[in-house]
Amino acid sequence: MRYPNSHLARFIDRPNRFISHCRLIETGEVVTVHVKNTGRTTILQPNVTTALVKSDNPARKTQYDLVAAKKYDQFWINVDSQAPNKIVKTGLGNNVIQLPGIQQITQVTPEVTFLDSRLDFSGIGDHSKKFFLEVKGVTLENRGIAAFPDVPTTRGLKHVKTLQKALDKGYLSYLLFIIQMEKITAMTIDTDIFEPLAVEISKAQKRGVHVLAYDCQVTQDSLNLDQPVPFDLNQKFVSDGLPSSIKKRQ
Repeated sequence: MRYPNSHLARFIDRPNRFISHCRLIETGEVVTVHVKNTGRTTILQPNVTTALVKSDNPARKTQYDLVAAKKYDQFWINVDSQAPNKIVKTGLGNNVIQLPGIQQITQVTPEVTFLDSRLDFSGIGDHSKKFFLEVKGVTLENRGIAAFPDVPTTRGLKHVKTLQKALDKGYLSYLLFIIQMEKITAMTIDTDIFEPLAVEISKAQKRGVHVLAYDCQVTQDSLNLDQPVPFDLNQKFVSDGLPSSIKKRQ
């Protein structure tokens, strides 16, 4: 996917979850920006290079959306929380995303209700195999290891439990992590942030829920699926804390 009308800026601060201030590199103007990710996205530190998308809607209170940031000024991380579902919809539709147990996906329906949960996708594969799939975007990284979540997520925990209930009803079930950056060697759960999610995912995997991960190719104005990444609950994730001083990726 591509973002039109992209502009580079330097991050200044984030007064709340929805708003930040950035200085446009090309003009020096300080602008108020909508942050398209309400989580604790630790990459947003003072003076970090960011990618903003300017809206053509004059009625908007904020003219810009913050969609990506450049970690250590070396590689982009997309922070648009709506983007993973968009690229997954395309990836399922053209069978770029490979689901274990399904050779060919023949139908995809976004945003479906099952029992008391709303899941991101349902679909049908070859031989009339029905499935549910939940997507989680990932923006945490340290030394090539990606992790989820960035905040405790009871909603995410509920989704994993719902996927197990779908198994009981005869559906195939998938949990898909979209890592919004490239060159990732492994995907895991940050147990320091929310250990119950790791416990529930382990239980779900043993029951037959498939847990998958893909990383992405990211530029200031694009996000595209790249390749599968191993998911490993035994991989320990240690947050680097992202101090504002520039570090080298190791």
